[in-house]
Amino acid sequence: MFDYDVFFSYRHRPLDSEITQKLFNLAENYRLPASLRAKGYTGVRRAFRDTEELPVSRILTDTIDKALHSTNCLVVVCSTDTPSSEWVDREVAAFIELGRADYVFPILINGDPEKSFPPSLKLIPDIMDRLMDIRSAGNDTKKMMSRASTEMLKVIACVAGCEKDELLREHFLEQRRQIIRRAVSAAAAFILIGAVALNLMIRAQNYRSEAEKREAASMQILNELTYGLPDRLADVPGAYSRIRDILYSNTEDINKILRLTRNREAGEYEAAVNYEKLATAENVLGKHNEALDSENTAISLFETLAESGYSRAESGTASGYNNRAIILNSAGRYEEAGEDYDKAISMQEALAAGDKLVLARMLFNSGANAIDMGNGNLAAERFEQSLELLGGIERSADVLDALSTVKYNYGVLLYRSGLYDDASEMLSDACDDLKELIGINDSIHNRSSYVQTASVLAACLTDAGKYKDADSYYEEAVKAAEILAGDKENISFQQMLAELYNNRGLSLNIRGDYISADEYYAAASDIYGKIYEKTGTAPDRAAYAVSLLNTGENAFKTKDYERSEEFFIKGLDEYSKAADSLGTYHAAQYLAWRSYYELIHLKDFNTAVESASKAYELQPDNTLVKMNYAYACLYSGNKKTGEKLLDEIASSGGGEAETIERDLRAQKDAGLTIKN
Repeated sequence: MFDYDVFFSYRHRPLDSEITQKLFNLAENYRLPASLRAKGYTGVRRAFRDTEELPVSRILTDTIDKALHSTNCLVVVCSTDTPSSEWVDREVAAFIELGRADYVFPILINGDPEKSFPPSLKLIPDIMDRLMDIRSAGNDTKKMMSRASTEMLKVIACVAGCEKDELLREHFLEQRRQIIRRAVSAAAAFILIGAVALNLMIRAQNYRSEAEKREAASMQILNELTYGLPDRLADVPGAYSRIRDILYSNTEDINKILRLTRNREAGEYEAAVNYEKLATAENVLGKHNEALDSENTAISLFETLAESGYSRAESGTASGYNNRAIILNSAGRYEEAGEDYDKAISMQEALAAGDKLVLARMLFNSGANAIDMGNGNLAAERFEQSLELLGGIERSADVLDALSTVKYNYGVLLYRSGLYDDASEMLSDACDDLKELIGINDSIHNRSSYVQTASVLAACLTDAGKYKDADSYYEEAVKAAEILAGDKENISFQQMLAELYNNRGLSLNIRGDYISADEYYAAASDIYGKIYEKTGTAPDRAAYAVSLLNTGENAFKTKDYERSEEFFIKGLDEYSKAADSLGTYHAAQYLAWRSYYELIHLKDFNTAVESASKAYELQPDNTLVKMNYAYACLYSGNKKTGEKLLDEIASSGGGEAETIERDLRAQKDAGLTIKN
């Protein structure tokens, strides 16, 4: 048993000392999440730091020497002043001599490892694996400690003896549970105050001066209910159902308060905003019909206000149509969504003092919807317009968020078209923007956006044959996505993890690791199946179908033909019931998959080429469509066309060339013969 869990080694300089004091307090005051304490883990009981300057002699004091011998972990606070401290270097060297180099954790507060590490620290081979980086521009201690609260979990996990990822996940969820508890208590207080304020305002009808005071109070309460609490809860795992309940249950009470205000138009506007927030919460929960009802109410209120000349209502109406389009898109109603996006863009452009950032987001939304409809040209046009607008705005957090979102979706469009180099560049830029954004605002939304972007970039790099780069992005993305997906009610996080598992399976399949690929496909199918069971939407059904088809294609390459056909039949059945309502892209994908099933299992080459040619007419630039059309041509007697198409695909990236090679080998093993 150690006397100390953590020993802080640092240079006695103002910044170093201040940070060390804060780290010391953080370590000793940190309380392990209840779930880990229930498993018997204990956190930091006692930490050590020397508050006095060290003596002139070259010998460590008895106190420090004894503390080092009886300490579990050594934390070295590293700054540009650290290398000139002989004593910090001696403390590190002494800890290494005790055979405890694996328990040394550097925390970097400024400079870089080369300039800020003491010499002995650089001798530890894997020291960068344990680096805790809390640097901040201008040595902002508040921001540094904000980062330290997460980085120090590496040390606390080591002391506790649990896995770092397990502690990170439980710490993250425990923080959010505390926020929820505080927010729910606040909500109860707001509701109580609202009821009291309403009662007082009714009584105040005979007391004008008192009514004016109560009106101001009621509007403050309304603002907190409509904006403050939902916005604070929105970044909390598992909170959207609570947000919906708060907004829904208070709608009538809020409306009553609003009707008693003298400024009726302002009150109606706030009521519309409340309905719009309610619609957003319902959409996140997969309740698309309820979300549309709420958004329609908001639009109706905005339009009535616009007709009366209320200044803010025109922008509110544009926002309403944009938000309704988002809901329609989530429900797979892409044509209707496109119409609403066009209305929103037209209204926003007509505003004399229109917000360029808002317009850029609407243009992007329209482009993303165009992808779902299979209209790549319109999507590219919208994305270019959005990027042009954003390029003329200062790079704030909101602008970085918009830039990364547009670049991500543009990258997806280029990726689907087989333009892997252009797609990788666009997606890499999006990752860089997100990293910059996370440095400003490390929120769940921003981290989830980075995971999604890194996932698609990894898939793109795989198809380009850049496997090492792809693996690094996959490993990073999977860890982060699994933590976020701990929020079981957030459908978007579940979809993100499923997509990541599916893409990882594709990457392994391309390289011939079919056993590992099957495991990832199975995990993706399980999640997609649960999502579709919960939402019942066509897009979620299509995603589930594709994961089944990928499993079937993977089994075919392992010569497990019976299992392969079973998954193909099930996947095609699910896809056929979803594709008709999802537009050109999914219609083409379904036909391409059906063609491949007719080719490899039914060996009905004429039917296969018929299905594939229909898919090719719909989406000639789609890589999967083009590839399956090429295979159908090879075996139906049109070898020249098939080889030409495959050459085009193979030239786009090493991963695609390897895919074609493995596909042809698997087809040959199954008894298929190319016709001259």
